[in-house]
Amino acid sequence: MKTKEVKATSFILGGTLLTMFNNIAGGWASVIATLIGFIILLIGLNTLKKMLDDKGNSALNLIFIAAIIGAIGGLIGWIPVVGLVAGILFLAAFIIQLIGYLQLKGSAAIGETGAKGANMLFISMIIALVGGILSLIPGIGGIIAAIVSVVVLLMIFNGWKNIQMGIVGEDKVKVTAITYILAGMLIQIGNTAVSGWAAAIASIIGFVLFLMGLNKLKGTLDEVGQSAVQLILIAAYVGILASVLDFVSGIVGVGSGLNAIASGNLVGLAGPSTFDMIVAIVFIAAFILELLGFLKLKGSGMINEQAKSGITLLVIAVILAPLANLFGGILPIGGGFLASLLGLAGLFLVLFGWIKVQTSFVETETV
Repeated sequence: MKTKEVKATSFILGGTLLTMFNNIAGGWASVIATLIGFIILLIGLNTLKKMLDDKGNSALNLIFIAAIIGAIGGLIGWIPVVGLVAGILFLAAFIIQLIGYLQLKGSAAIGETGAKGANMLFISMIIALVGGILSLIPGIGGIIAAIVSVVVLLMIFNGWKNIQMGIVGEDKVKVTAITYILAGMLIQIGNTAVSGWAAAIASIIGFVLFLMGLNKLKGTLDEVGQSAVQLILIAAYVGILASVLDFVSGIVGVGSGLNAIASGNLVGLAGPSTFDMIVAIVFIAAFILELLGFLKLKGSGMINEQAKSGITLLVIAVILAPLANLFGGILPIGGGFLASLLGLAGLFLVLFGWIKVQTSFVETETV
């Protein structure tokens, strides 16, 4: 199977998802995640474009250029007096990327399934533009923009997932399963780095994708592997419960009021409420169950040394995640800052951990 293509598309998917965090929740952590996401995206695009036909190469070159311009716009956006320049750069990046996705649809290298994925990415950009315009509506604009960003996030996942399937084949169960799991876990871990009701909705979607991937993967493993995945599945259901509670907390949290609804985040709260602490405890329980599942998964006879090294990174990530929830949801002072740092570290451990596991399956998958 095409190892480099799988790795490149997973980098693109992971990087693209990370670039979305700044649209879903505000704060310095989401900005850092976005900028690093651009770097990972560029690495993936630069690798994949060399493996496609001329039309695909040309299309990814345009998307590559758009990503660079977007990253520069993100950096300039931090400077208040040049906000207009950042806006112009984002518009230019948008147009170039739109043209790139249109071209990518015509690449024979990604097949019919990949073409559908490219079309979904094209549509997601149009929807994102509409969301950006609607965000200008006083009062409710922030709510609409956050909801649209979550919808776009899901479309981006499906788009790049289909492109990956179009390149490597639709019958590669383990590879596709890991793509679901990778995206889902990135989104759920991302909720420990950022905050707000919109991030909580994204977290629910992340856990659902995580569940879908685990169910696909479970049937391809031995008895030990299936038992480990079953434990992680239970963790995912607990995580969904925690995310729902987090959403409620984001809407009705003490001191947040209408400002939380309008902005989609809880920045500025003096400290965690009792309800916030309950949410944090449920999240911690979910991540502890995940930790036990990953430790057990390393004992599966179908997990080779490369995959075990990836799972080790995941183990570290799910150790950091409950610590992030502990600091962010329980500590009254400084907890949010520490939670964001740990959440950011967890994001990249998850990305590289699952890519290691995925590439280890690439050459051995026969189903």
